[in-house]
Amino acid sequence: ERGVRSLFTANAVRVGGRQRPRLDALYDEVLATMDWAVRPDLFVTQTPFANAMAVGFDRPFIVVNSGALDLLQPDEQRVILGHELGHVMSGHATYTTLALLLLRVGFSNIPGLGLIALPVQLALLEWYRKAELSSDRAGLLATQDPLASMRLFLKFAGGTPKDDDTDLDEFLVQAQQYEESGGALDTIFKLLNVAMRTHPFNTVRAAELQRWIQSGAYDRILGFSMRLLVAS
Repeated sequence: ERGVRSLFTANAVRVGGRQRPRLDALYDEVLATMDWAVRPDLFVTQTPFANAMAVGFDRPFIVVNSGALDLLQPDEQRVILGHELGHVMSGHATYTTLALLLLRVGFSNIPGLGLIALPVQLALLEWYRKAELSSDRAGLLATQDPLASMRLFLKFAGGTPKDDDTDLDEFLVQAQQYEESGGALDTIFKLLNVAMRTHPFNTVRAAELQRWIQSGAYDRILGFSMRLLVAS
């Protein structure tokens, strides 16, 4: 953790009241909404890819790529901050860091491991993808704006339209079509396409979050939080 933190301290911007104050204010809102008293450090790194991560063991911290901030509006930035805070709150940051070390460093440096390590790699990546789906729920709870979450998935899938237009409803139809598509061969293709990825496809993330909302779990959590607030 110290080595990785040192890397971002050396070559990224640590967010605070005088450094990216608008993003800092959004982060404060997310921390307050999620009732998380310990503030993980937040860094912005100059990286064109739209992504973010939570890493570390004793003192996890959050890193957001500049490419993600350039892509997202403030309400969508809240979603990604809530998503990464969800990783920290759930203890994912510790296991994500271990998984990344094993996947990117450990297995490649053990001679002859080859196919023996493949089931372990696939299992780690499957856990990683499931952790992303869990933290998508945290991103929604942090903003309480389902449309902002869905727009984030749309933008992560296809960028911003600039001189053109995008339609969120059409993207959600696309997500449903992917979920419902095909027979055995399509299922095999889906498994092969996602097997070595750390993140689920954005259409899958949108469909999964929609299912969670429709299940009533989202409303139950909000209702429980409101009852606690009134009782206090």
